[in-house]
Amino acid sequence: MSDSAGKFVVPDRLTKRIHVALPIRVTCWDNQHQAHLEMACTYDISQHGARIVGLRSAQEPGEIVAVERGRSKAFCRIVWVGESNSELRGQIGLECVETDKSMWESELQEMVEAYEPILLENLPFRPVLVGPGGGAGRRRTPRFPIDGFAELLRGDGNSLEAPIRDLGELGCLVTTRLRLDPGTNLKVVLNVANCDLMLRGEVRHAAQDIGLGIQFHEIRKGDRSVLQYILRKLAEQEEESNRQRPKVRAAAASL
Repeated sequence: MSDSAGKFVVPDRLTKRIHVALPIRVTCWDNQHQAHLEMACTYDISQHGARIVGLRSAQEPGEIVAVERGRSKAFCRIVWVGESNSELRGQIGLECVETDKSMWESELQEMVEAYEPILLENLPFRPVLVGPGGGAGRRRTPRFPIDGFAELLRGDGNSLEAPIRDLGELGCLVTTRLRLDPGTNLKVVLNVANCDLMLRGEVRHAAQDIGLGIQFHEIRKGDRSVLQYILRKLAEQEEESNRQRPKVRAAAASL
């Protein structure tokens, strides 16, 4: 996070998240306040939350459930439910409502975050013209405007928070007054669409009037499906906006 002067400060939100399958017991309550116990499994875990699969009873964000593993128990709020036709189908995001409790303390201590490479040869080539300051030639994948923040963590442990201007599968553009040299390696935490995504990459270009262009090299295991879901939604919104634009112009011309 940065202060008003744009200096680097150490953030407190760069929490570890591990992609791991752990069996859990989940208690849900129906509209008549009757409890229903189910078995489910984690998709990934963090200090104060988890992504789980296999839960059938709870279906709405905002619902409170009880999660048990061994002798540990925590009450959680459903933050999101994956759409049935999306990359997140069957998944549910949970956030612990007991702020002083760590849900997976021993598991997080024993495990290490895993990253997987973003391989260009595995991505379809959809050339997109790059605007001024975006580098020479064409981008391989599209970028979309988006609201959110990026936390940029350097190798020395210092971090900067900056608003995101656009996002794609291979990189992002952020707005910051602090310049970083091209080639600087970064760990990037994207806070977009109520999700935190962790990636590794490097600075590709920096200009005070344009922003900081970052190219991604690796993504935290389990985050790729979330990123692809967000990008698909942004693409659908852009397509809908493009369809509506001629109608708006036609309506204005008829006035």
